[in-house]
Amino acid sequence: MKTFNISSKHLSVGIAVFLIAAFTLNSNANVSSYNKNVLVPSVKEQLEKAKKDGKAVFLIITGTGATGIDNATKIAKDAKAKYSKSEIITLNKDEAANSELVKKYSIAYIPAPFFLVISPKGVAVAGFNIAQATADLLIKAIPSPKQDEVLLAISEKKPVFIIVSKKGLTDKANVVKNCKAASAKIASKPAVVEIDFNDAKETAFLKQMGVTTIGDKTIIIVSNASGQIADRYEGITEETPLITSANKVIKSGGCCPNGSANGCGKK
Repeated sequence: MKTFNISSKHLSVGIAVFLIAAFTLNSNANVSSYNKNVLVPSVKEQLEKAKKDGKAVFLIITGTGATGIDNATKIAKDAKAKYSKSEIITLNKDEAANSELVKKYSIAYIPAPFFLVISPKGVAVAGFNIAQATADLLIKAIPSPKQDEVLLAISEKKPVFIIVSKKGLTDKANVVKNCKAASAKIASKPAVVEIDFNDAKETAFLKQMGVTTIGDKTIIIVSNASGQIADRYEGITEETPLITSANKVIKSGGCCPNGSANGCGKK
């Protein structure tokens, strides 16, 4: 009968191999378990992060059976390449996890793919179907900083006192004071947005509101809660007419540029 001598050296090697194998298997198991437990941010969380970072979003709306997603993604990537402070986010409107956003943006029945442009302040400012969308069109829809402030207020159903002034106008301080005082007396607390007439970033927005020149008086444009331009004043204006203008109901027309997230004149 043969006998086998297992030296301590061989035994040590065997134990070492076993321990290495066990460690490797355990490590792989842990990695696999970790990967399964990594949480991918929800669309809502991605949108909130983009807003926190001050980035515009090119939101691609998809759905069950939607075709042309690759083309939509290419358009969004081209837009992002031209407008670096932006993000591309995809939202499947047929997933239950996105139902809150589908209701918020009223996109349940739109044909997918579809684009929504979300401003840096988190406001849906424009929508395009795949046939009409281009990178330049998506970028053009992004509002200027002050326009974004106005649109945010309108999206929150607030009137807005838009104050347009320039360096050297001595009436501005009192104009701002009266607008803030008027806002404090209105339940919806209208926003007060100040714009420098010489700010190049706001030129297009001012033009859309009909402000192409400014004299020696500060201009006040009042938008009601539906995003409609109610009145325009020049110089120091008392609180009473400002309050009246902010609460004015207009049946149609007179929209602020781009209206509101819910559409001009809708409440």
